Amino acid sequence: MKIGCVLVMYNPRQELLTASLDSLNKQVDEIFLGDNSVNMPDFMATLLTLYPNVYYRGFKENLGIAEAQNRGIAYFQEKEFDFVLFMDQDSLAPKNLVISLLADYDRLQQTGIAIGGIGPRPFNRSEGKPYVGAVKKGKLILPGITEVGEIISSASLIPMVHFKQIGGMESSLFIDGVDHEWCWRAKKIGGWRFFISEKVQLSHQVGEGDRPFILRKVAIPTPFRTYYQFRNYFRLVHRGYVPLYWKVSNGFKYSIKFFYYPLCVSPRISYMKQILKGIYAGITGK
Repeated sequence: MKIGCVLVMYNPRQELLTASLDSLNKQVDEIFLGDNSVNMPDFMATLLTLYPNVYYRGFKENLGIAEAQNRGIAYFQEKEFDFVLFMDQDSLAPKNLVISLLADYDRLQQTGIAIGGIGPRPFNRSEGKPYVGAVKKGKLILPGITEVGEIISSASLIPMVHFKQIGGMESSLFIDGVDHEWCWRAKKIGGWRFFISEKVQLSHQVGEGDRPFILRKVAIPTPFRTYYQFRNYFRLVHRGYVPLYWKVSNGFKYSIKFFYYPLCVSPRISYMKQILKGIYAGITGK
């Protein structure tokens, strides 16, 4: 059995990327390092000498996470790998990540469940708290295994054979909603189901940091990322295979963000411009 890792990065920090490669290096057979940076980071050439099982691919432009992942999928398809593990530069994989995911994958497989993919429980690195869906928290289907409607791409383990049936990631989405859209499409086309292994946690960070909002903290994206959030919501909301709970809950969330970001988050004008551009692009398809 061969497991490949697709790690997508964009202007990475040396310390975090090194820590990620240190953790992943002995857990997978090969790492496809897809670099969306315009220029190769200065430290990369030296770093690559330390990891002979890393294949570096610099795109010299930001293709978006979806297309970068597709390049990695194609790379491992050609080499006939069995599984792909997706990672990003903002996550730190624990040492027991792959072995734990495979163990729970086998447990699920023994029950005859159609497994689309499995991932760890992500937790907020700055607060040390797990990320749990506010609307749909999932259902415990086996001890330590929760069934969910979708999993985030980072640290998700997916059988390579699924990409032949489902296709790759939707490149036009660029960044936001890419992982969820693929899960929903996989469920529609193949009836595949998705799971979280509760016994392994992923150190993760969403957005540019958390800020207090009413009685809770929320992750704040950059204006650039906000554009794609609004654009992709309006692109996905009309699709029949996208869950109703996601359409309703995100419609409510983005209605609040429409006012909150331009009024309370700097740079306010940039947020307003990107939100309006995103809504226009999402509705018109441009």
